[in-house]
Amino acid sequence: MKTVALSHIGKVRTTNEDSILVHDRGKPYYMLVADGMGGHAAGEVASGMVCTELERYIKGLNEEHLSEKQILDAVRFVNQRLIDAVEKEPAFQGMGTTLTFAAFEGDKITIAQVGDSRAYHKSADDICKVTKDHTYVQHLIDSGVIKKGAAEDYPFKNIITRSVGMKDVEVDFFTIEWKNDDILLLCSDGLSNYTNKKIMFDILSAPDSLEEKAQKLVDVALAGGGKDNISVVLAQRTQEGSTP
Repeated sequence: MKTVALSHIGKVRTTNEDSILVHDRGKPYYMLVADGMGGHAAGEVASGMVCTELERYIKGLNEEHLSEKQILDAVRFVNQRLIDAVEKEPAFQGMGTTLTFAAFEGDKITIAQVGDSRAYHKSADDICKVTKDHTYVQHLIDSGVIKKGAAEDYPFKNIITRSVGMKDVEVDFFTIEWKNDDILLLCSDGLSNYTNKKIMFDILSAPDSLEEKAQKLVDVALAGGGKDNISVVLAQRTQEGSTP
């Protein structure tokens, strides 16, 4: 497995509230993107805590592979850590973060989702969005109030309905299989808001290195305005399977 991770502050924000993590130097193999929110740099604190505390929790498991239950327990542990931090520091009131997490085991990937950061699976001839956004606009689409095509211009599309840091965190899980040369993309909405599946597929299909592909995705978001932090994590399955 080859991996690359990039995070860019963008053109407008004064701080980068995204955090990324890739653990590929030993089993279990996993990676994540977290997009924080909250005033007084609380978003930066929240996303950073997710990465550090989740890595610490998983290390303590001393397991080579992660089950869905272990991932859920890890997210709940981190969620409580954020709640505890808010209780100790009033300035962090309202802080939270998205979480899109992927754990690798051979040809299987288990993905945990909270919020609107996304996971995409690129195969030889297609790319599909694996995760489902936890946003107010997605709720309206699911309820039939608005049509899917109207979501891009909806004024409240960035309001999320789930985050790590809420009292009772809810986590969605997805399981996919990948083949040699397939690519998994995790990203914050700073990328997904400025691109589409065709652009992603074209970039990820080009005969470039994985590092060049990641940079081109970031460049697309910057060219589109770069109004948010941009984070991209890529993993490509190699002939050796899931071994980095």
